[in-house]
Amino acid sequence: MKTSTITIRLPLEVLHEIDHLAKLTKLRPSVLCSYVLQEKTHEWVKEYGEKIMEEYGD
Repeated sequence: MKTSTITIRLPLEVLHEIDHLAKLTKLRPSVLCSYVLQEKTHEWVKEYGEKIMEEYGD
């Protein structure tokens, strides 16, 4: 799988939570964020697709 890097700004409290959860899961913070972003992106795309189908039909 080809990957790329993105940069985002997050509040310090979110960064602290990411660091904490990364330690608990024994993942690097960047890997943990990547997994979360991938899962949420799939969820958002599915929800958006369903919304479009409701509005415009098939």
